[in-house]
Amino acid sequence: MTPLKVGSASVIISPPLGLRKGGFRLFGEPISSIDEDIELGVAVFESKGVKVALIASDLGSATTNEANEFRDVVAEILKIERSHVLFNLSHNHSSPALLGFIGSPALEENYTEITAYYRNLVDKIADCTRSALQSMKDARMATAWGSADLNIYRREWNQGQDILGEVVGHRVDDSVGVIRFDDLDGKAILTLFRYSCHPVVNGAASPSLSADFPGPARRLVQEKVGGLAFFLQGCGGNLNPQVGIGYERDCSESVYRVGTALGAEVVRLALGINTHRFQSERTTLNGVPNILFKPWHKRSDHPDVILAGAQEVVPFKFSQLPSESFLRVEEEKWRKEIEERIARGALTWEIRIARATHAWAVATLERVKDQNPTCDFIAHALRIGDVALVGLGVEAFFETGETIRAQSPCPNTFVLGYSNGMIMYLPRKEDFPKDGWKWPNTHALPDLLPQVYCQPALWHPDSESEAVAAAVKALHRVH
Repeated sequence: MTPLKVGSASVIISPPLGLRKGGFRLFGEPISSIDEDIELGVAVFESKGVKVALIASDLGSATTNEANEFRDVVAEILKIERSHVLFNLSHNHSSPALLGFIGSPALEENYTEITAYYRNLVDKIADCTRSALQSMKDARMATAWGSADLNIYRREWNQGQDILGEVVGHRVDDSVGVIRFDDLDGKAILTLFRYSCHPVVNGAASPSLSADFPGPARRLVQEKVGGLAFFLQGCGGNLNPQVGIGYERDCSESVYRVGTALGAEVVRLALGINTHRFQSERTTLNGVPNILFKPWHKRSDHPDVILAGAQEVVPFKFSQLPSESFLRVEEEKWRKEIEERIARGALTWEIRIARATHAWAVATLERVKDQNPTCDFIAHALRIGDVALVGLGVEAFFETGETIRAQSPCPNTFVLGYSNGMIMYLPRKEDFPKDGWKWPNTHALPDLLPQVYCQPALWHPDSESEAVAAAVKALHRVH
């Protein structure tokens, strides 16, 4: 049997200045300066003749098709199946938009530049994978869990409306998970760390490119632990940083503070992991009877581990769709709005919203021809030894991650949202209004916008339980 080998590499993926960020009303303006470069990392794991891989990125969003292309690039180089490659987005709101965002190629903004950036990104993923493969070393691994009091529940009921705010005292998932991979001498090769929180500290008024809080966290871990460090985004769909969305143009101090605080907890956990030595039973020191401690001994074993990947696909159904007559009115209305807003020199975000809503109306008119349209949701499980990574292709709420972890057959389960592309938010049934979301309405609910993801409507209320079942099934397949 071949014992565990690990290789990793990272690459800067900063866009050219002028490319817009991926938001609409907020976080959608052009990038005019760089606070820090954004990165993408690839890790390759091999044992017993099997390889799996992980892609971690500072990108904000990607479609399933885009994510599949990224995964296929890695899979082809490693000669493995796509199901053995997991792609995770940090969901960084200060990163550039990609081609497929909102179901329409950048809604005509920066199309040529975004196309070039995207193709260069694919090439960089390939180069990074080859570098990771060339760096493979014999390795051991271990995990640790801690916590960081840095996030807050963000779905606030205020004056009869669901707003994007903060609910002090509401339960959150503040867990920090760490996986450390070392060479046989105990020197760090790679540290993976997971936390659930929207990276929006670098706020909507800031024109700068930033990796947000994962950036300084990653740097601190690399400085104090060694090797590379990759951030993995958990289930942060209803969690924001406690410091809020920055209103300042320069948010770099807050980004540093939050990121360094998270990184400090990761460093504490990682430095408490010993992969190359162990403590035996307590014994006396130099024969002195009243001094009893546990001496350290060097490990000589180099075990193999089980590596596996599996994914489950669920065709999500939608809640009540808008009527064809309503959609035809919306299509005409927003087509005229685009023309009117351009003619009067409206703000860029106002034109962007009009184009997005018009694109949604056109796409949904096609979808309603099918009486029961669906959209494929992917639940992906990647096993690395006694650790399981679960990737959900949605913006999942933290409670969903906790439910999956509680039902997992694997003792160390790291549940990740924003993985292998994103198809929309995934509220739980109990997160829906009593009478459901009805048409027509403004759909101004924070982030729960079918228009943003160019989906006909929100998911059927049973979808979250179906996602949990699919994730647990994938976990059993790799267990």
